[in-house]
Amino acid sequence: MIVKTNDANSCVGKISRREFLKLTSLTTAGLLVGHGSSQGAESTLALINGTLIDGTGAKAVPEGAIVIIGNRIIASGSRTQVQIPTNAQMIDVQGGTILPGFINAHVHGAYYYYAETLLKAWARGGVTTVRDLGDIQPYSPYSKQLFKTRDRLNAIPKCARLVAAGKFVNVKGGYPIAYWGGNAITITSPKEARKAVNMLIDDGADVIKSAMESGLTFGQSGWPLLSPREASALVEAAHDRDKLVTMHVTNALDLERALDAGVDEIAHMVVGNQFLSEKLITRMVSEGNRWIPTLELWQGASRNYSHLNYGKSAINNLSRFVKAGGEVALGTDYAGAPNIDFDLGMPINEIKYMSEAGMTPMQIIVAATRNSARSCDRESDLGTLEPGKLADVLVVNGNPLDDINTLTNISIVLRGGKVV
Repeated sequence: MIVKTNDANSCVGKISRREFLKLTSLTTAGLLVGHGSSQGAESTLALINGTLIDGTGAKAVPEGAIVIIGNRIIASGSRTQVQIPTNAQMIDVQGGTILPGFINAHVHGAYYYYAETLLKAWARGGVTTVRDLGDIQPYSPYSKQLFKTRDRLNAIPKCARLVAAGKFVNVKGGYPIAYWGGNAITITSPKEARKAVNMLIDDGADVIKSAMESGLTFGQSGWPLLSPREASALVEAAHDRDKLVTMHVTNALDLERALDAGVDEIAHMVVGNQFLSEKLITRMVSEGNRWIPTLELWQGASRNYSHLNYGKSAINNLSRFVKAGGEVALGTDYAGAPNIDFDLGMPINEIKYMSEAGMTPMQIIVAATRNSARSCDRESDLGTLEPGKLADVLVVNGNPLDDINTLTNISIVLRGGKVV
């Protein structure tokens, strides 16, 4: 079967509704998605006749193709070099662009009662994985309910895959409690920091989230902070269990404290009047510390509070970091602040702000795919269209290297080889 892509008025991009229903019926029958044919063999799917951007940062391949067996990619590259099995179901994307599914590495609210609706909307928008970086609902120290919810949602094929931190770990009265209220796992010593981290990982946490936030960005000061020994113990405990540590940071003074503790990445771009020194930028780059700038958050804060220049300073600081060679992952802080209208689905506003900061379309795509997969600690499975990876695939009509807005003109989304 060749899925035609010549109906520009269809509700599914250029793929006609008739052909789209054929594609989804094959999915239901198990012919495209690894449930096997009637003989029990895994199905084979090939996407052809499109520009291939594989997420690694390599040059786009004008006449690209990928081959999927079951839920994994087995081949990708130039159509002339990719051998397509004779039994493959063929999808002709007719000049569209084939990309990895996007990853939003900083969201909130993915455990709530409406989470399934959110995750399905992200997936339909081409975001096949999201990472929830902190829930502030009450948490019993030995409860695994949050991660059971994650596992239940991840079993729904049409939902974006959910990677989860669970709760913040911080000192009593620290962020987020200091400003938002709610709950966190609180500690009072290095020993308790290690205990909290191990408890979360035992319960199922994919990543550890903490905060180094003294309150300056919120117009306050003197909020309790992790001591250097507590922060280092937290990071060491996570690394001993092969888990990454993401640290909420919004000002330059706290950034240095976080780096001293050895965290893996910084959530939120530094903003405000605190000057981000070249020394700190150089240190982040040399230590390989990723930055998730959440520009949509800062732009929204500036709109809501006109006296703040957070949107402008976030873009300026991101520009300096990128010019220095820093690694950026895409994250918006969806639902992380009230009265901000975050994008649900493809985070096109975040992407446009990244462009304003001087990031090229290719840099943005890599940030949203390979680098965000690294933030999720899923680089072995996600983020690029390479053999062996899970078949999370986004096809758009047009070429985002020419026009970044093309990323919203979605034709096909696959998650693990299954049609979303």
